[in-house]
Amino acid sequence: MSTIALFGGSGRTGERVLERLLEKGHRVTLLTRQSLGSNEGIDEILGDATDRDAVIETVRSADVVISALGTDKQNVLSTFTPLVIEAMRQFDLSRIITVGTAGILQAHDSDNYRFETSESKRSTTTAAEDHARAYELLRDSGLAFTVICPTQLINEPSRGDIIVSKEVLGTKHSGPISRDDVAKLVTDCLTNDEYVGHRVGITTES
Repeated sequence: MSTIALFGGSGRTGERVLERLLEKGHRVTLLTRQSLGSNEGIDEILGDATDRDAVIETVRSADVVISALGTDKQNVLSTFTPLVIEAMRQFDLSRIITVGTAGILQAHDSDNYRFETSESKRSTTTAAEDHARAYELLRDSGLAFTVICPTQLINEPSRGDIIVSKEVLGTKHSGPISRDDVAKLVTDCLTNDEYVGHRVGITTES
């Protein structure tokens, strides 16, 4: 089993990723601002994902990096991503899997991001712009990255009929996707190299 450096593991999607990692027997080094308490299989680092020293300490003993960090109006992903790239290079790590948004997939009818076209249903683009910058940094880093790009996330169990596709969304009539399905795809990528170097759309048919 691997040691995973996990960022965003206390969020609504990240907590599901954390559960799956522990179920599969992985050791997790978790960067968190608030302790989750004593948990077998988890080594906590108390700190913030925008703090260079905290990121370095989290990555130090890892085999793979996973980030389920969300964004905010403070461009947290644009700050975090250069830090984690630096840390990974320092410790000679190559594999990173992150959770982005379907807005940064390529549009069907142009070379633009979906959030830049009428394909996206979002009224504001602030979060997508931060995700896009993080993706571009990973794309240009030389690391073995995968960015999982879900449509609207829901807390309900899987609906089945999941559509997974590289670079573009697999349907123009997309529906919401369960956080559990996203977490499963993230952890599946630990043993499946098919999506290395790609943005990966995950959605359902509406």
